[in-house]
Amino acid sequence: MTPIERLVEHFGGQTKTALALGVSQAAVSYWVSGIHFMGAEKAFKAEELTGGSITARELCARPASKTAA
Repeated sequence: MTPIERLVEHFGGQTKTALALGVSQAAVSYWVSGIHFMGAEKAFKAEELTGGSITARELCARPASKTAA
């Protein structure tokens, strides 16, 4: 389970996550699907609201590139 998925589970769904963070449900859906990444401001707010159980560092981490160096 990704950090974003854990965040959505923590709040009880995408709509509740969106309300808690002051964003649209569509924004949360984009984060879950990986279309967009969560910005630092929302990630720090999420960390605060979860009591640090999900950190901003986790939420802002980008997946490793699949291309070879």
